[in-house]
Formats: sequence, structure tokens, C-alpha cells
Amino acid sequence: MVKVRDLTVDSPLRDSYKAATPAHYAWQTEGAYVADRERELVRAAFFPIQGRLLDLGCGEGATLFHLGEPEGATGVDLFEEKIAFARQRLPKCTFLAASALELPFENGSFDHIIVRDVIHHIPEPERLMAEIARVIAPGGRVDVLEPCRYNPLIAAHALAIPVERGELRSTEGYLSKLLYSHFDVRDITKHQGFPIHRIVFHPDLGKPEWANNPMVSGLVGGVEKLAEKVLPELMWAYLHLRAYAR
Repeated sequence: MVKVRDLTVDSPLRDSYKAATPAHYAWQTEGAYVADRERELVRAAFFPIQGRLLDLGCGEGATLFHLGEPEGATGVDLFEEKIAFARQRLPKCTFLAASALELPFENGSFDHIIVRDVIHHIPEPERLMAEIARVIAPGGRVDVLEPCRYNPLIAAHALAIPVERGELRSTEGYLSKLLYSHFDVRDITKHQGFPIHRIVFHPDLGKPEWANNPMVSGLVGGVEKLAEKVLPELMWAYLHLRAYAR
């Protein structure tokens, strides 16, 4: 296994993301308005589940929660605190603390690997693709969900937070090229044109309780629906790429 120091122990990323964040998990999984949008996004990107499932970079397990806690699924994250939290919340799944660049699994261990909000944090994403290719079975499916640099909210997020600067390289062309080195990309979709709920109802940036106000949540929903009619898909917030192992 790659030691933690090889990736993040000397970087701001570890200081920013090593700890479990129960409040953020609750916001994603229970928060009014937000949890519904998260569930829609996750299921649009990752359903249907195909066989043995690995959530790579699972954090506290919110994605697996929204997928219905698939029995037998495996979640991997670099940080033990997050893994310990996920084990408590999702007992039907298995969780391991490990590096995404040297996974503790045999070749061909999984039929389906989901990778959400991970690639932009990896300084050597080519190594990540090679490791995914190693642990996925022939014909297995990889679903990648990443923020899009062309979305104004994503660009502002990347510029404001140094550890998120990798989002500025996140484009359809960039991600496609990474995947094509080992996989056949068969589908690319865009999601959430202008998700201002992530700011308005955010625990730190806004007020989660505002989502319980029908006027506020209705206004936010109206703005987001309008944005998806006006903004070209090139500028939508999330890129989803579905690919298959050769």
C-alpha cells in the first residue's frame, strides 16, 4: 500500500479533508432540498449497479447511502476517520482506508467502480486510471463524476479554495483522455446546470434551515430549472463519464 505521506500528509489536502464531518454527511443525506438533489445526481450517474461495487474515494459514505447501501459494496478512502464514520453508518458495506493509487485488492476484484470528486485531487491521475484498470474485471464499468471547470460556481469554488484548484483542469476533453488510456468511454452526460442550493443551503456559506421555507426552496428550485434551460450544457456543474474495461 502506498503510504499516506506519499500523497497528502504534507499537503493542505490532508488538513482539509482527513477528519470525518458528521454535519456535512447529515446535510447531504438528510438536509431538506439538498438530500433530494444529491440522490438524483448520484442515481443518475451510477445506477444501475453492476455486480461487485467499489466506491473509490467514498468519504463518509454519502454516495453509497444514496445508492441504497448496496449490500456487499466496498468503500475506500485515504483517511481512517472518514472510514470509521462510514462503517458506523452503513453496516451492510465494507470500508477500508487505503490509497487509490495502490489498492489492496487482487486483479479483477470489481465489476463496477464509481469515482466521485476524486480525480481533481490526484496529482498523478494517470496512475489512478492504471490502478482502476487493474482491479476491475474485463468488461467492468467505471462511472466518473467530476465538477466542470466551465461552471461559474465550480470555477469560483476552485479559485477560492486552494485545495480545490484541480477543478480548473476538469473538462470533458481532459477526463475523456484520461479514461481512454484504459477504457472505452461510451456515454458522457452533464448534470445540475447551476446548483445554487449548494451555497444557499450550505451549513457554512448559507443557512440549511432556509430549505424548510417553501418560498425560499421554491425560488431556488425555479432559478435552477431556469438555468438548465438557459445555460449551455458545456457549463453545467457536473460531468459524468461512463466507460468500460477493454
